[in-house]
Amino acid sequence: MLLLWASLPLDREVPSLRIKTGVSDISNQILSRADCASQDKHMQADFRIAKNVSQSLKRSLKTGGLEVSGRKIIARNRSDLSKAWARYYDLLAAQFVERIGRRRFRVILEAGCGKGQLTIPLLRRLPREVKVIAIDSSKGPYAGWSKVLSQELRRAGLEKRVRSFRSDARRIRGIESESVDIIVSNELLCDLPYDPQLEKALIEFYRILRPGGFMIHGEWSSSPAAEPQAFLVKHWPSWTPDQLFSIMRKNGFHNFQVTYFDTTIHFGYENALKELQTWGATKRFLRRNDAVLKREGIELPYEHMVECEK
Repeated sequence: MLLLWASLPLDREVPSLRIKTGVSDISNQILSRADCASQDKHMQADFRIAKNVSQSLKRSLKTGGLEVSGRKIIARNRSDLSKAWARYYDLLAAQFVERIGRRRFRVILEAGCGKGQLTIPLLRRLPREVKVIAIDSSKGPYAGWSKVLSQELRRAGLEKRVRSFRSDARRIRGIESESVDIIVSNELLCDLPYDPQLEKALIEFYRILRPGGFMIHGEWSSSPAAEPQAFLVKHWPSWTPDQLFSIMRKNGFHNFQVTYFDTTIHFGYENALKELQTWGATKRFLRRNDAVLKREGIELPYEHMVECEK
């Protein structure tokens, strides 16, 4: 199966990415900017194909509809896609809440909230007295997402529990120092691919967290599966837990732990095409890999979750 990894760096050109392949019908190739439909400075992707799909997964896919097989959410048809993502983020929110545990808190900042994919299921699992501050740059590939977030919050009846506004995590405005109990983010740090960018965000996080405050960040793993690789595009740079430990410790944080979110989504052919197009894959790239996509589909990688305290 094809396993998708993608990140959206903000401020740099995308280098060519070399693919290692052991699949007979895919030649050695380079995925470069020419393979990305958008020429903005934000597209980078990892793709992975395992040599064989398990028979149990094949049987599940044949039944159609949204199914869950262990920790794998299966979305074969287009009608399954939104339900699959909703299920994925609900489980992810549950793990965030589990990691927050019994800590006492009233105010949570979600940095890089996007369209509220995590915000809304997180709110539904938190005590009603908890307030969430949700910030996002809503620029570039994320343009318009803040408006979508507001609409989704109203639709869910949660708008009174959230203060949302546009802000870059590296220059947080309108939040007083030591006024936030917990900071969470998901797929934010990969948007800060250089040390100075990440450090600026960490300085801001440290400023607004109260003493003893807690933060947890989820990131897709750059080595997402244990099975042998047949097709891989290396992601660069990729913040590993060790790298995050080093730079966060340097910026004053301590009591580190790393956990893993081992749920994934398997996308059938139509959904695989849609996801790849969302990440900017060109028609040429899709044509070149069409047979594999039809046969195998794609999967998300797992996440590592890095947590620490001020």
